[in-house]
Amino acid sequence: MEKLKDLYFNDKGFIFDPESGSIYSLNTTGAFVVKQLQKGATVSQIGQELRKNFEVSGAKIEKDLQEFLDLLLSYGFLTRTAS
Repeated sequence: MEKLKDLYFNDKGFIFDPESGSIYSLNTTGAFVVKQLQKGATVSQIGQELRKNFEVSGAKIEKDLQEFLDLLLSYGFLTRTAS
């Protein structure tokens, strides 16, 4: 998660990675998830907040959230921890 904290993030959903110089763009939901992760929220907490803030079924939230987290893992912004 350390790498995620080093990213520069603005309210329009743009992320700048100072290490690589890369710029990424997120939709509203992706931006919400990244902000929650930067605050230290757990995956479970993020799922609960998504249910409160977006009109989407619980199963869809879980699937989409896992896919997004896997994408963040593939870019090296997150690391998997033992459960």
